[in-house]
Parts: sequence; structure tokens; C-alpha cells
Amino acid sequence: MRCYDYSFRIEPKFFISAPFGNYIKPSGCIPVTGTWTLNPRGNRLWSVIKSLRYNKIAKGWTNRLGLPNPGIQHALNKQLKGVLSIAEVEREQYNYLNILIPQNQNIELNLSCPNIGKSLSWESAKVFDHDSRDWCIAKMSPLTSPEELEFVIEYLGFKQIHVSNTLPTKNGGQSGTILKDYTLGLIELIRDEWKDEVEIIAGGGVREFKDVLDYLKMGADHISIGSVCFNPLKLRKLLKSLT
Repeated sequence: MRCYDYSFRIEPKFFISAPFGNYIKPSGCIPVTGTWTLNPRGNRLWSVIKSLRYNKIAKGWTNRLGLPNPGIQHALNKQLKGVLSIAEVEREQYNYLNILIPQNQNIELNLSCPNIGKSLSWESAKVFDHDSRDWCIAKMSPLTSPEELEFVIEYLGFKQIHVSNTLPTKNGGQSGTILKDYTLGLIELIRDEWKDEVEIIAGGGVREFKDVLDYLKMGADHISIGSVCFNPLKLRKLLKSLT
């Protein structure tokens, strides 16, 4: 893989990915809360107990959570800071979410949850206003194709792309170090095709400072921190290395 040096363009930001951003909000990081859906969807604690498992071989976690949450209105009532991760589970729900969510609220559209049991068109994601928000992010699957990236960037208009979400497997979404090669490949693809037109948020397998450097050297602008949050000591060490 070719290595780029785009880190000088933008001072890197560090995100705490959903759902960890609901609970962990370290100074200097941007929490991403959710993922919020239009309507309430299951019980988060019970879903975690039933489906969250550690995979020693993949050195990461698998889950079948399926976006359990109390619904977008709950998030709006609490006036949560940071970025709201949102998703539609039925066609055209982004149209309703766009009506409810203030135009200046930072959002991340989860276009790639492997556990909702269906594949949805992304057409209605075009409704969101990017210019009124500091962050209007599309979160993509590690298996995203060049054609899908073109659709999201050129047609839907997203200029902030988060790569990547959990890897779909027969046991659920797989997080951890298994994602790193997928994410590096997607960073290279985006940089080759769209140069500096797109801000890239890189995540997946970020456990130590070396992982951060690997992503930034390949051309990522920002870093998303996820499953390392399960280990408070490793998280603390990682955050300390970023200061």
C-alpha cells in the first residue's frame, strides 16, 4: 500500500464511537452517541447481555445488538452534545429524522449496521443539509465497494466519511484488529479517487498509538476509538499518548 502524508492539512480530531460515546466522554474527544433510530428499538442492556462476545482469534468483539435505543426523541430531549449517530431501519425514515433533528445538530449516518436484518437503499440520506453542520458523516462498512463510495460522496454529497463499521460475520458484527486492513484499503481508495476533497475518519482496531499513526500516514484526517473502551487501562494509555 502507498503511504500518503495528508496529516498537515487538518489537525486530527478524536471521536469516541457509538455506543461508547453514550457513556465515555474524555476531555479532548468528540463523543458519538446512539445509534438512534426514529422509534424506540429494544433494550440495550439486555441486547448486550445476550449477544456481546469476545473473539480471541479475531482479537475483538462480536455482537448482534441491532441498534437497541430509546428513540431519537429521547436523544433530542436530553440535548446531547457531540455527534448523534442515526440510522433508518425502514425505508424513507431519514426524511422523518431530518424533520426532527435541528439543522445545526452534528450527525453521523450509520449506513452499515450488519445486524438490522435487511438491506436498505440510501436514497433518503440525500435529504440532510451538510453545510449547516460541522459534522455530517457517513459511516461505512469495511466491505464498501468503490461504486458505493462514489454514490455516497458524489450523489448523496457526503464529504466526511467514517471507515469502518463492524465486519459482517455469521456470528454478528466483528470489531477489533480484523478491521484494520479493510480500513487502510478504504483510506487508500478514497485518497486515490477524491484526493483532499473528503475528510476521512478512520477506526477499527485502534488499540495503541501505532494504530493511530498507521491511519494518519495512510491519509486519514481523524481517528475513531471504539472497542478499546472495553479496557479502561488501555483506553487511558491510548488517550495519554494522544496528548
